[in-house]
Amino acid sequence: MQPLSTDVLTKAASTFVLGLVVGAVGTAMHRSVPPWGVVLCLLLVACAGLLSRSWSGGVALAGLAGGMFLSVTTLARSGPGGDVLVPARQGIGWVWVVGAAGVLVLVALAPRALFRDEPRGERPRTVAPAAGVEPVDGGAVGGELRPVDGRLVGGEPRPFDGGPSEGAPTPADGDRVSGEPDDGSGARRGTAR
Repeated sequence: MQPLSTDVLTKAASTFVLGLVVGAVGTAMHRSVPPWGVVLCLLLVACAGLLSRSWSGGVALAGLAGGMFLSVTTLARSGPGGDVLVPARQGIGWVWVVGAAGVLVLVALAPRALFRDEPRGERPRTVAPAAGVEPVDGGAVGGELRPVDGRLVGGEPRPFDGGPSEGAPTPADGDRVSGEPDDGSGARRGTAR
């Protein structure tokens, strides 16, 4: 767990304000276009939760959750004149309230490696011989290789860089790979541009 420094507490306060905004927008808009309004509002909660956790870890996520809790519970109560943004008898209101809390729990339970900034170490890679090539020494890396057609090719296997193979003729300037001369128009012989 990271120590509580002023930087971490400032980020937690910022995500608290973000939680107030996300909770207010979600509470007001979750019933706008059923069921897509609640789906978009839950996606908004997921994005804000992932942002908060990646920005400053669990403390910032707790700030977001606190702001959302305060905002949603305040706006879910009946207002002046009996107006209600989250009616108790409609299931979509429960989907919003319980779903927002569930999304925040899922973000909190996500693996820590998803939010790490340090690059991972280089993964070990196995070098496989090119297609049509058999290893002579039983598959040891860097051994002599013998192509299937009988020509000997030696040395370390190299990754394919997209260029011509060893021993293959390279196109001269102005020639296409197929051997047709290039007139500079970019069109193939026999076709109009």
